Amino acid sequence: MDLIEFRPELLYIGMSLPFTLRDGSGAILLAKGQKIDSPLQLTGIQSRPKIFVEIDETDEGVRAMMSGITELNRMGAPIKDFSKYLGVRPAAKAEDKEAGTLSQRWGDVESKLGGLLASVQSTSGFDSKIGSLEDAIGRLLGQDIYGSQFLLFNRAVTHFGGYSALHSLLCAALVNSLASPFGLSDDERRSLVCAALTMNVAMTHLQDLLALQKGAPSPSQRNMIDTHSVMGRQLLVQSGVTDELWLQVVEQHHAALSGPEKLVDWPVAQRMTRILQIVDRYTAAMSPRKSRAGRNARDSVRSVVLPVGETKHDEVGTALVRLLGVSPPGTFVTLANGETAVVVRRGIKPGEPWVASVINRSGQPIAEPRLRDTAKPDFAVESTLAPTSVKLSLNMELMLKLMPRGQLA
Repeated sequence: MDLIEFRPELLYIGMSLPFTLRDGSGAILLAKGQKIDSPLQLTGIQSRPKIFVEIDETDEGVRAMMSGITELNRMGAPIKDFSKYLGVRPAAKAEDKEAGTLSQRWGDVESKLGGLLASVQSTSGFDSKIGSLEDAIGRLLGQDIYGSQFLLFNRAVTHFGGYSALHSLLCAALVNSLASPFGLSDDERRSLVCAALTMNVAMTHLQDLLALQKGAPSPSQRNMIDTHSVMGRQLLVQSGVTDELWLQVVEQHHAALSGPEKLVDWPVAQRMTRILQIVDRYTAAMSPRKSRAGRNARDSVRSVVLPVGETKHDEVGTALVRLLGVSPPGTFVTLANGETAVVVRRGIKPGEPWVASVINRSGQPIAEPRLRDTAKPDFAVESTLAPTSVKLSLNMELMLKLMPRGQLA
């Protein structure tokens, strides 16, 4: 496979790719036919030191080839040096080093995941490439867990496009953080994160379509929804995945499960599956569709902490509240002083997050968002908002700079 460097300035939001974008190792960043849906996704791709396409996939390659032939003739270079003057390079053996801001690096992971999910049947070493993304997720969370939560949640609850990959990425980040409290070993955590990344591999395209579809699923779409767990396992096996825990969790992630009173006493595969089920349900409830707005944070929390018909608080739902607070980072709230604010991280108490006011009491955007501690009465949270009801584009880098760091007393 011969790759040619591609100029990132030619990419734009809304672009449907006529070729597959790859990094220096040849790994897929975004597959042919996929769309660049958001600024985060675009900057994630453009932040890489270099991006490439296969020379026979794009007109860019043809133009470079003709330019190279002209240069070859002008210099009288020998034919054996042909590729040198074409700007063509074979795929590198090592991954490019991580670069860019936190938001760019998460966008890069999202783009790579989208490419892998869209090309599972044609990607060699699929399992190891998903494993590399699991490693990257762990590194990014370790470097800045609060900033990471903010970026992923805000993107997930305010955008329709690219739903499938982003939803799986958010679920993977959350189950990574919940693994230890529920007694999972490091190997089990890795299997669970990989399962979260690939749980919807058999309906990736359909999920993206349904997020933009106003009507109910058609009978054929409903059949794909109903069978995607089993089909997902089959696709993963065909792609070379042999990790039985990973496969079991994907196959069972919509199955009815029951077990001992304490989740830590459940068999490990069922325990892992239960964690993913609750995280999946919680995040999906807040994500918007063309057919509906996402639920506000309080309603989403209520749906998983004390599901309809249950009298006992769900352990995983409760753990999510301990991790994120009642209103997760990246979601919006109204304050007692009339301002609208975005949650930047949880506070000492679950219902008292740190927020940044972004709209004043008159409904006007605030030029320089102001950090507020909602533990103070004047800034107490009055209500949570459906994120799509707030029509505002946030400066992500500014939000990250405002965020309190370290452990709160």
